[in-house]
Amino acid sequence: MPSLPERFTASPSRAYAAAVLLAFLALLLPFGSWLPGALVVLLALRHSLPVPDWTVAAIAGTTIAVWLFAITGLGFAPSFLVSAALVAPPFLIGRVMARAGSLNLAFQLATLAALGLLVVVHVVLADPPGFWRPVLERFAAELDRAGIVLSNVGSGRRPQDSEFIESSAAQMWGVVAWLLLFNTMVAAFVGLFWDGTLERAARLGPAFRSLKAGRTLAALAVVTTVLTIAFRWSLPVDAMWVFLGAFVLQSLAVVHAARASIGFSVGWLAAVYMLLFVAPVVLPRTAVFVQGGLAVFGFIDNWFPFRARFTARAQGRSG
Repeated sequence: MPSLPERFTASPSRAYAAAVLLAFLALLLPFGSWLPGALVVLLALRHSLPVPDWTVAAIAGTTIAVWLFAITGLGFAPSFLVSAALVAPPFLIGRVMARAGSLNLAFQLATLAALGLLVVVHVVLADPPGFWRPVLERFAAELDRAGIVLSNVGSGRRPQDSEFIESSAAQMWGVVAWLLLFNTMVAAFVGLFWDGTLERAARLGPAFRSLKAGRTLAALAVVTTVLTIAFRWSLPVDAMWVFLGAFVLQSLAVVHAARASIGFSVGWLAAVYMLLFVAPVVLPRTAVFVQGGLAVFGFIDNWFPFRARFTARAQGRSG
């Protein structure tokens, strides 16, 4: 039976139909926003296919924009921006991966692009948090109408709507930049995996296990942390979200490398993902500790390469 990548790339008409289908699924499925981007990355990597990646990206982006504008009532400009955010970064990252052959370079450039987005936002907008206040005010009003009471965990005190709006608006740009980075990298991971499926080769695993932000980004994270603590400027605060996400991805790469090199069981790997994605939903307070711990681990890996030690240890055992 043909695999999904084989079905998607069998002909130009199937590729275009897949672009429309995955665009709809990106809006309908929770956490499915990376689906059209993964197809775009796959087509960028497959030079032999008669389907240009830019045409599929345009079809997927147009489908998303039209759906948001016609069905959800979102304005034309916001619909276009959302569709561009979901499709354009994977398109660019796919081109980088196709030319350089490096997932690691794509990861570093995507992280820098997310930071660059924050710089542009803070240069262009006089009040970056103020951009999100109307959205959050409508959201808070909807919660009130639904009768949902927001309360501090364990304190029994309901925060004022203004407190919720201000605290959320102050970090929304950072959260958005991190989500864009995460969506882009998941699309790159899946696109690379699909490409390996077509080639009957393991392409994602080795590439992901070597994922690394690098010392330049790590040093920039240190500077950002100092600026955040010293001046409380909103740009460094937003940038910390991007660094948090990037180093969490790097720490996951280290965990996968440990499993491959020194034989960590699947149980350890599953436990890490459970702590990262499931535990914060059940126990929200654990999110800070789990994500923070993984981010610190990923940051340290830039200065003390754990993966090289894992490989040396594995070679010592085999010898």
